[in-house]
Amino acid sequence: MYPGLPRAFPNTEWQTVADIFRRRAPVSFLAPNSSAPATADPAAAAEAWVQQEIGYYEANYTAVEDLNVCVTTFNVGCKKPALPLTSLACLTSGGGGADGAPARPTDLIVVGLQEVDMSATALFKQETEASAPWVAGLNAAIGADGSNSTAASSSSGADASPYYAFPPKQLVGLLLCVFIRRPLLSAVSESSTATVATGALGSMGNKGAVGFHLVLHRTSICIITAHLAAGQSNVSKRNEDINTIFKSMDFNAARRAEMQISASASMPMDESAFLELYPRDHDIIIVAGDLNYRLRLPYETAVQLANAGQFSELLQYDELATEMKSPHTPWLNFINFTPTHMPTYRFDVGTDVYDTSEKRRVPSYTDRICVWSRRKSMESRIRLDRLSALMEVRSSDHKPVQALARIPISVEVPAQKAQVLSALREKAAVIGLAQASSAKISLSTSKVNFQAQSFHHCGTQETVTVQNNGDCVAVVRVVRQREGDYSEGTWLRATPLELAILPGESQDVLIETAIDPRCMTWLAAWRPYQGRGRVSLTSVLLCCCRNGPVQAVECQCVLSPSVFGNGLDSIALLQDKPCVEAYAQKADFEEVVRQVRPHVPKELWYLAHVIAQHPREGGLFTRTTDKEVCSRIMELLDTKNAPLPVDTDVHCAAECLLTFLKSLLEPVVPYAQYTAALAAGRAKGKAPLQFLRQLPTMHANVWIYVMSLLNYLLRPVHSCDNELDANFLAHIFSAVLIVRPANAQGAIPTRLQQGGGVDQQVRQQLQQESDDALALVAYFLSTPPSMLAGVE
Repeated sequence: MYPGLPRAFPNTEWQTVADIFRRRAPVSFLAPNSSAPATADPAAAAEAWVQQEIGYYEANYTAVEDLNVCVTTFNVGCKKPALPLTSLACLTSGGGGADGAPARPTDLIVVGLQEVDMSATALFKQETEASAPWVAGLNAAIGADGSNSTAASSSSGADASPYYAFPPKQLVGLLLCVFIRRPLLSAVSESSTATVATGALGSMGNKGAVGFHLVLHRTSICIITAHLAAGQSNVSKRNEDINTIFKSMDFNAARRAEMQISASASMPMDESAFLELYPRDHDIIIVAGDLNYRLRLPYETAVQLANAGQFSELLQYDELATEMKSPHTPWLNFINFTPTHMPTYRFDVGTDVYDTSEKRRVPSYTDRICVWSRRKSMESRIRLDRLSALMEVRSSDHKPVQALARIPISVEVPAQKAQVLSALREKAAVIGLAQASSAKISLSTSKVNFQAQSFHHCGTQETVTVQNNGDCVAVVRVVRQREGDYSEGTWLRATPLELAILPGESQDVLIETAIDPRCMTWLAAWRPYQGRGRVSLTSVLLCCCRNGPVQAVECQCVLSPSVFGNGLDSIALLQDKPCVEAYAQKADFEEVVRQVRPHVPKELWYLAHVIAQHPREGGLFTRTTDKEVCSRIMELLDTKNAPLPVDTDVHCAAECLLTFLKSLLEPVVPYAQYTAALAAGRAKGKAPLQFLRQLPTMHANVWIYVMSLLNYLLRPVHSCDNELDANFLAHIFSAVLIVRPANAQGAIPTRLQQGGGVDQQVRQQLQQESDDALALVAYFLSTPPSMLAGVE
């Protein structure tokens, strides 16, 4: 499964719509069973229906209480903690105010840290020892431990640990620590973690997020600490990063992984168990981190306004404040805790003075805390008691930001639940079970046209509203219809994939285009010189309603060809023609195949040429790039046969090179030779050279060409400035040149690996494969060119 890709209907398990709602997990972790057990007894059938419905009326039998929360975010700048860390956690809130209200104990403490460890070695693994002193220091400051007993760990009340420390989670530089007041521990029914990396190549953990899923009483809470793309003018990449986090952070991935491990051929994994659980599936989301949104002001102006305390004027130029107002922002419906303090970035370390270095970085509110509520009624109950920058902390170039807030949570009231049960039983008796259990839905539209799309111009979004017109809760699942659709709808994403809509209410389904060759294998049949310059796609999404109708949404688009997301065999056929032109022409295909082909794709040469012109440039393959600039480069490569302009941004060219290799329908090392590649990396000696001779000619040529480019960058005269080393480049390029096939023995899809919950044996296997692939690439980055003599 890929993020937001609906399951196809029918699959091996689903023959009818009823199968979709049979033996599957609940709509959410708090929802009731999705289908009532069949019974011949009318009274028993009515009661089963009541028990099925009751969970959806939770708002009618719960009371709202305030959860006192302390949230702190701090970019520590790779510094060790200066103990004690008492300032990073406030154990009480309120008190001392004009209203005379007493201080309240803090119920939930969240500390999100960034840049705990940003060393080169840390990039190759998620967790390092650098987090240990921070975890120990926070536990000591808060008075917390990991004992899950609600009683005191000691018989003496004075020695009792007042807080429970959930297991911390690290992703390279990110560290998330969550603590709960021990008396509330018994009300916790679920907790889990997940990670999403958004750094270089969209997969390195130097940027990304760590998430924590918590169910407390009847409220689900998602806590995220994030570190988004840096750069004064990189707001589009920051938006892309947070959008990726919201759409990819799946807290059920580890559970599915466990099922995948225990599944066998005789008892395959139930695909509908533990469906994806994303941040927006929760009741509350708390985001705290170095979001890197900047102030669009000159340095001198920003410093002057900050030192004068004119914060409201500064915020007029704040990127995040602007984003919050956009109807297309990934931060839709989030509450931004508006700063009432000085910008927290960037200071000279050890001082309260803004950056005096040559770069003179503009002071900005990069460190932020935002909250989202699924329910409007709950959103109005969110209260911010205090938001402050901890200016006394001077160990980093950032200042910590701390919020004390009250977050509403739902607590079940037994007497009110009994009343709702009684009302549901009465409804079943008055109108009859048949009518009460029959769902009726309607859609706001039955057709959506996404117009022109391509690999580098997609992501168009449209909204379809599902209205419940019946007397019972409408439980709806969104699936793809395969029949008569060669694309099988794999170019569409839908969010959410399932809904529970109360009578008389409605919910929106967001449909988005995504040209992802990993799940669009049908693209291989689209070849140049067939006179098909564009392909019209028509796919149907089915909104299947439990005990109700099936409503269809017909989605259309026109897809343009691209060398990105294509196969090397098709790209080679382009010869000297641009991709768009070659696909539009009609010629004798067999004659085209017989013609002499280039040794490597011209588009690869054009990208490599830009990089080779700037071999000493620092940050190659790691620096955050402008997505729009990358899209323009891709479009030029698809529409023109000419070198890229001399002023082409080298970092964007490097990103496009990685994207080109990563998006190939068949990787440079074909899937069929994946195991042989790992064996060659393990064996070393002459095995890598022998393996290279086994590759198809074009694939071998691309391998040698890429290795030659990397060795050029690694020449001492260049690497002294660009600071690249063989191990780092091997790590980056092994992931795009040698890709694990989905059907590999013991395969665990990427989505199942997120969150680190995969069985230890499988993790070790995956790590060994990664090490072998890295060793194979590293061999060619340390072998003299003469060793390649005779390789064709």
